[in-house]
Amino acid sequence: MSYYDKKYIKGDPKKYDCKEDCKEDCKEEHKHHCKFDDYKNEHYGKELELDVDQAPSVPVTTTARPNLLSSTIATTEVCVDDYCDQVVLDATVNWQPAAFDLGVALEDLGDVLGIILTILTGLLSPSGIFVPIAVPATFRIWRKGNKSSRPVLISEKVDTSGIFGLQILGSGLLSIVFSQITTSIHAVDTDPDKGENEYFLTINLGPFPEGSILFDLGATPPTAETIAASGITLIPDNVTSHTFTALELGSE
Repeated sequence: MSYYDKKYIKGDPKKYDCKEDCKEDCKEEHKHHCKFDDYKNEHYGKELELDVDQAPSVPVTTTARPNLLSSTIATTEVCVDDYCDQVVLDATVNWQPAAFDLGVALEDLGDVLGIILTILTGLLSPSGIFVPIAVPATFRIWRKGNKSSRPVLISEKVDTSGIFGLQILGSGLLSIVFSQITTSIHAVDTDPDKGENEYFLTINLGPFPEGSILFDLGATPPTAETIAASGITLIPDNVTSHTFTALELGSE
């Protein structure tokens, strides 16, 4: 394998300069690659056609501030040859929230439920309250390219893991087990930068409806608390497996 091939596989930015570099006096190690490009353009150039109806369009407007260091599940990159090319992105993620410890024993559950009803009655207001029984997750695909000073949002999808069952530990304490979920994302980056484009797949907790509360059943007496104070999180460690691919499609 030549040096150029190795750089090509790694997505070297010079990939899109190949024909210009080789037009007159191509180096020996580049010749077979340029011939392959000519063959590909001759035989396959018109067999691929992509038509996209995608909303919202790229770039997606968002107020989210990505923390790629702590929320990234997977990364992939492609080197785009032409300004008119597009990148097809596909992701499949298997994920499951961690079990939620209720902090209460089975024999005390009846008394605790009565206290919860009392708390809910006291919290009722004209706007109402919301007690979630599922964990929502937001998956996002971001792009970092040559022209972008900060990550650009390409796609955002929300999925939910509901309650799978109630686990009774050996100590008699109860915990909620959530379902394992498979989430699939298909998106197209219709305006990638020419050259290197790196894509990040991230996971974050939420969104929850406004006014959502949970209960700290381990407190004496049990108390209501906000989602932020509940200790529920979603991080890459909650992902059991994933596949993330990026395919560049050129245009004539």
